[in-house]
Amino acid sequence: MNTQWMIKTHGDPLGTVREFTKLVWKTFDLERMVVPTNGKAEDTGPHFIDDSDGLEALSPCTPLMPINAAKLIPELLEKDSKKIGAMLRPCEMRTLFEMTKQNGLNTDKLLTLSVDCLGTLPTDEYQWRVERKGSPKKLTQEALQFSRQGGIVRYRYRSACQVCISPQATKANINIGILGLPVRQHALITINDESLAERLNMAEFAEGKIDADILEGHQRVIARLVQRSENTRERIANGLAELLPENVATLIEQFESCGDCSTCMDVCPLCDIHYPQRTEDGRFQESDVTRWLISCSGCGICEQACPQHLPLTIIFNHIQSQLAEEFDYQAGISTDDLLPII
Repeated sequence: MNTQWMIKTHGDPLGTVREFTKLVWKTFDLERMVVPTNGKAEDTGPHFIDDSDGLEALSPCTPLMPINAAKLIPELLEKDSKKIGAMLRPCEMRTLFEMTKQNGLNTDKLLTLSVDCLGTLPTDEYQWRVERKGSPKKLTQEALQFSRQGGIVRYRYRSACQVCISPQATKANINIGILGLPVRQHALITINDESLAERLNMAEFAEGKIDADILEGHQRVIARLVQRSENTRERIANGLAELLPENVATLIEQFESCGDCSTCMDVCPLCDIHYPQRTEDGRFQESDVTRWLISCSGCGICEQACPQHLPLTIIFNHIQSQLAEEFDYQAGISTDDLLPII
């Protein structure tokens, strides 16, 4: 069965995503959903909605990420007994995969959606640009205008977005592609479960056959963004070579300069599952820190929250690369991949 469809956006890509998400809500009789919203910096972010009417505030392309929304999922699963939904960024989906493996989180009643990520701004930059554009909606529309080229100039983004391993939505049950596409005309829907596609009756909702040239443009832009991020990671890592820890043990020594501060761990969804513990001498246990960093999705929320403004995204990526090679493990690929024994 076909798993990919092109849908017409009729000049309103955001409105089309909202209407499609309403179809998903109705088809699967969702009771609650976590969705990204649009607004001022203090109001923008993932919110719980209890009715499909709340999807009018849905804005998955807002260039701001105040928290990693995967942090909200365990609470959502614990409180709700019926089918629930979550729209997550690609890095948040990778985090959810790792959370699931870290503690056996049961996601059977969770339906996930994801949209290609156009990148996010630092909070102060976001607020400044909202004021300059006149509204959060106009800033989001500007971001969408550049989706075919892969987004706005990337140096504006948070450092985590500049070095993101992949902005493509592929890991959710339902994925919406916009990168490299003429979004005022088309968007791409990819569904990873044939039974879900049958229930949604995608043949009726979609416009039909996928244009091969459009699909090729989608993949070409994503490949270029992934390569650009890799180049940026290497350039920044080379520039910070003297600051990068040699291994996990050296990183733990660097943590000592942070004193009692553990903000990076407090904001990380993975640490909600297994918070790194300290030994009797006050040092973090190496096995706990290893377990944490090998599952890192690279969302950069730790760096965003760090009161010392340390380049944690690159530091943690540097360590994770070592761990990935040592344990032959890459985070966020599949829930079927077993965590290394640590």
